[in-house]
Amino acid sequence: MGADGDKKAPTVVIETVLVVRVIKVVGLMCGIIGMFLLMLSVAATAWLTANGEREGLWERCTYVTSDQLNCTLGIQREWLDGCKSLCLISMAVTLTAIIVTAQALKNENFRVKYKLYWGGLVLFFVACGFELISLIIFPIKFLDEIPDRDNAHWNFGWAYILGWIAAVSDFCAGLFLLLGRDAEEIVYKERVVQEEAKNGIEASEDV
Repeated sequence: MGADGDKKAPTVVIETVLVVRVIKVVGLMCGIIGMFLLMLSVAATAWLTANGEREGLWERCTYVTSDQLNCTLGIQREWLDGCKSLCLISMAVTLTAIIVTAQALKNENFRVKYKLYWGGLVLFFVACGFELISLIIFPIKFLDEIPDRDNAHWNFGWAYILGWIAAVSDFCAGLFLLLGRDAEEIVYKERVVQEEAKNGIEASEDV
């Protein structure tokens, strides 16, 4: 208020508001789902079945009866060790991507948020790539070892299908973060503050 008792002119205050876009939250959820499915797929033995046997990354099982299985550790083979390594690397990278993306969602520094989002989407795509290589190599090498492959009865197991769903989930997680990379995270809001000198009342109005 001036010396003559007149009201002061309104004061404009700029407020910064952080906005979290739904598409990025969906991307994080896809990554979590992909991680869960990948863990199930890697732990299971039902990747492929053929000629009364089924094999996963860790064990080979033979059907003794229709309801009974005899499982032993799989034979050590270079291509199988490679598939195991790729899946484990994919799990580690996916977990890292989930942590990075979660940190980006709750970080209040918008410059750091953008860097974390980019890191998260790159990690999700890398994890998807490692898993896809393993999913492609496994059936090719498995079928090469089956005698009389042309007459063999074989099919994909549920764990192998889960692996593909996990890879798609990781890809979608990275894709959603990529699509939302230019979405506004910062909103600048004008707040007009008016002061009345005589009664000391402060009024505010958002613009």
